[in-house]
Amino acid sequence: MTQAPAFETDTELLRMAQGLRDALGAPAPVALSRRIPVGFRGKARMYYYPPKDGGRLKTPLVLFPYLGISRPYIFDLRPGESFAEFLYEEGVPFYLVDWGIFGPEDRDMGMDNVIADMVPALVQQAARHSGADGVTLFGYCMGVPMTTSALAAQPSLPVKNYLSMVGPIDFSIGEFPMMTTDDRFDVDSIVETFDMMPAEFVRSGFKMLNPLGDLSQAQALLQNVSDPQWLVGYKAMNRWASEWLPLPKQFFRQWVRHFYQGNELVQGKFRVMGEAVSLRDITVPVLCVGASRDDIVPPACAKALVDSVGSADKKFLELEGGHISVVAGRRARQVVWPALLEWLQEHD
Repeated sequence: MTQAPAFETDTELLRMAQGLRDALGAPAPVALSRRIPVGFRGKARMYYYPPKDGGRLKTPLVLFPYLGISRPYIFDLRPGESFAEFLYEEGVPFYLVDWGIFGPEDRDMGMDNVIADMVPALVQQAARHSGADGVTLFGYCMGVPMTTSALAAQPSLPVKNYLSMVGPIDFSIGEFPMMTTDDRFDVDSIVETFDMMPAEFVRSGFKMLNPLGDLSQAQALLQNVSDPQWLVGYKAMNRWASEWLPLPKQFFRQWVRHFYQGNELVQGKFRVMGEAVSLRDITVPVLCVGASRDDIVPPACAKALVDSVGSADKKFLELEGGHISVVAGRRARQVVWPALLEWLQEHD
């Protein structure tokens, strides 16, 4: 008996089934760029990404991302969509801090530990390793208030320039401040419930900003599941988006109380080791980047840095994209990364 040929719809169903198997199969390979561990402080590790042909810029870029929450390999997601790979090709010496994975033993680690000790130590280690007179200090997301506070508290750090990307400065702007007001969010009671702020708790806070995000992602998967090239990028991004990390409870308590509830940094009331810090004490050239569709750090929240620092050379760029898409993805490579590179070249 002759077998009937498969209809086109049968072929499409087979491709969809194969695509779903691929999407739900082995994790995508990530963080493939060559890197060398060159510094540490506590659980934090700093990695150096040597530039192509010895490099074209003499001023290294030192990136401090969020502490906890997600893994930092979003900056080296996969070939073709890697900020680290882009910097390698353009000859920019690059250092990336990985804060590590916190456990109950880190419950008492607070903001003073990070801002007064860990950030300055790693900046100095990067400067020594590079042999440069100063570095371009780069804060992303939570890394911005941490690094600006460190630089304002210690203006003598070997920092030549400061680069901010989607970092909150004016904590009165956005959805998170509304969700964490004193009357709605008893941070002390919440913190004392756990040894750590669990990854699931952190994840739920971000999901509340976009409750339909998982549904949109599932729809996108079904629409593109038969496209192998699309699936490669999806698997890498989905792996990163699924690996949530906990936060030290004392750090979380202080972050909410002093920033979201007190908005102390922009008002000059925030204290490091008991001493008030002023963003006016930052006088190095500053580039501040906001994302037009950022529902975590709205552009005005980020732009407050430019209005607060004492630098004469300061610039704010509002670029198209969301909180993540400004640093990862096709548009980031086409628009955002070249804009950063141009500024780095001008301030080398």
